Amino acid sequence: MQLIITIFPLTSFVFPPIYGYYSDKIQNRYNFILFGSIGISFAYFCLFLIQNLILIVLLLFLFGFFMASSNLLMTLFAELVEDDKTLISYFNASVVAGWFVGAQAGGIFIDFYTLEHIFLFIFLISLPNIIIVVFIKEKRSLILERYNKEVEKNSNNLVLNSQEEISISQSIYYGLFFRNFSIKPIMPILAIIMSFHLSSDTEIGFLIGINFLLQFFQMLLIGKIITNKNIKSFMILGYILSSISVLGYIVSTNFWSFLLFQFLVSFSYSMHWAATITYIAQKTSPRNKGKYMGYANTSVFSGSFAGGLLFSLLLSVFNSNYYIVMYFMIIFPLISSFIIFLKFKPN
Repeated sequence: MQLIITIFPLTSFVFPPIYGYYSDKIQNRYNFILFGSIGISFAYFCLFLIQNLILIVLLLFLFGFFMASSNLLMTLFAELVEDDKTLISYFNASVVAGWFVGAQAGGIFIDFYTLEHIFLFIFLISLPNIIIVVFIKEKRSLILERYNKEVEKNSNNLVLNSQEEISISQSIYYGLFFRNFSIKPIMPILAIIMSFHLSSDTEIGFLIGINFLLQFFQMLLIGKIITNKNIKSFMILGYILSSISVLGYIVSTNFWSFLLFQFLVSFSYSMHWAATITYIAQKTSPRNKGKYMGYANTSVFSGSFAGGLLFSLLLSVFNSNYYIVMYFMIIFPLISSFIIFLKFKPN
């Protein structure tokens, strides 16, 4: 099961830089976003119809392929709002709000129609997204015009071309990789960990779902207080909280302790992700933003994929003892913090 879960991040880390590069090259995000949105709905529909395990694995691969294309929506949004950190935080908050509402709605659907039909439910709710995407206006000429005016205003002798050089700190990508190497393999089995200590499915469902709701408010808050001066601190603290959260999941034995560490892990995500995306958005131009945003997604999903493989291997070595394996994962977010502390320079 753990290996099957890693199929999605496999495709999701291969394709984002490719899509980002070509969307930069042809200066068009909309076509990629629409292609990805239609493809995601198609993949969900096929997953509803098909029960063969091999075909399901292939469809998960295809789903990641389409998801990577649709993720350019964040890049386009950052361009449309001129990399405004507060408005970008609204976008991130809307994403996690969707995760929260979707998780609750999915749970209600399963109660009435069983898990067997969950992909039909997801397919149906994905259709309105296609309609919304159809009406998106990219305004590419306006984006480039505003950027050119900003370059002239700053009088910094920047040249707008496809080979434009910028100084993006590569440490952010290593930070994302090692954090997700640790956290992402644990999230799918978190309900199992909780079930060892909690007898109520309602409590477990609440604890899993509250993570996204907390992130919604945290994203809004962080978008208002993050600055170039504290962006490094946000990344470091976010990664440290990730390690503390993993340790917390190991030692938690009741509802309130799990709730505390769900709060901390949601803060860890909100802090490091908001800081990273804001940094990339403000350091890049319309000519290369897709590529560098793609690298961020690649770092997230490649970490998830590699971490999932190690997690699966360790489970087989330690006879499916989740707690022993989780101890191994504590170190990796600390590695992220160490890399950012030593190598990241926001200016």
